[in-house]
Amino acid sequence: MELKITEIGKDFVRIVIKGEDHTFLNLLQHYLAEDEHVIFVRYNIPHPLIEEAELFVKTDGDEPIKAILRANEKIEKDCSKLMSLL
Repeated sequence: MELKITEIGKDFVRIVIKGEDHTFLNLLQHYLAEDEHVIFVRYNIPHPLIEEAELFVKTDGDEPIKAILRANEKIEKDCSKLMSLL
């Protein structure tokens, strides 16, 4: 996965993500939407043959990068729980 921040502000961030598809991005969007500080989150994959997506996150003033990190930590924690059941 390769990340490139294309636009960032106090309460929003736009990131281009290379090498990921709907599998991870839909999960990330779901966890971000559960964050109380996230007002809006979406991702877009312009073309299915190009492995490049754009993620946009807007918050209520909280740092958007921190919201993304929190969501990833929750994903990691939940996946670890799931793996421990196997």
